[in-house]
Amino acid sequence: MSKENALEFLTQAADSSALTEQVKEADQKEEIVDLAKQHGFEFSEDDMKKAVPVVQEKSGFFGDIAKAIIELFAPAHDDYPATGAQPYTGELSRKH
Repeated sequence: MSKENALEFLTQAADSSALTEQVKEADQKEEIVDLAKQHGFEFSEDDMKKAVPVVQEKSGFFGDIAKAIIELFAPAHDDYPATGAQPYTGELSRKH
């Protein structure tokens, strides 16, 4: 598993319109890793995160999939819902 495998997968995906669409449709990081495994590429989510700077530098080379990968794996991406952090759901302490 390596950053290089992640980049090789993205290179193959950039050359295949069907694979590009599958990458763009992914909503979760795990979906990208699983899709890559189906095509013979072994890497982890951390490996893909390490590949993101290369993807950002060569976004024109990777075409449409660059935006999808950067959106899912860039450090600015968080797993909070669009509404923001969830409200506190514990009980409030009431001292009289």
